[in-house]
Amino acid sequence: MSQNPDYRLKGQLLGACNCDWGCPCNFEAPPTYVKCEGTYVWHVETGHYNGTNLDGATFCQMSAFPGAIHEGQGTTLVLIDERVPADQRLAIEAMLVEIPPFGVFYDLTSNFLGFRYAPFNLKLDGLNSSLEAPGILELSLTPIINPVTGDVELATLEKPTGFTSKVQELCSTGVHRLTAEGMSFECPGKYGEFSLFDYPL
Repeated sequence: MSQNPDYRLKGQLLGACNCDWGCPCNFEAPPTYVKCEGTYVWHVETGHYNGTNLDGATFCQMSAFPGAIHEGQGTTLVLIDERVPADQRLAIEAMLVEIPPFGVFYDLTSNFLGFRYAPFNLKLDGLNSSLEAPGILELSLTPIINPVTGDVELATLEKPTGFTSKVQELCSTGVHRLTAEGMSFECPGKYGEFSLFDYPL
């Protein structure tokens, strides 16, 4: 493990979980339905880690916790775009267990399913962003719709103490499905978020 890793990462982040819109984790509260099942997708527009350029790299982390995330005992799988070249793979695998925010989830994981590589179909379009790794992960964000008027409801969360991002555009999910050895879940129509990230925060 690097003692003082040198890194800078900037890009776009997609997030989703099985909780109701707003996600209680944002307010230090327990999950809506006791357990937590969620996905984060990071697309690095510009960045580096310990001298390795990571421009264009995309990777995601899926986790399932029996209770609140901070209580630990999680199961975590990391999925990385198979187009990422060999030197970037080594850097990504190292940083995902070493630095925040990635290392926070790793430290709370008791069952790490490892790193897997798959083809990614990524679409970046704000609240309409999506990622598909065929046969493994499908995630699509969609705006929250007012049930009375049918209008799009926009909501922005500013959280100076956030550890994945400081400003999140809140939304819903059209699809959120993971089917992988060791972990699977499906929770459409629940919490989603889109944000820009700049690490270290």
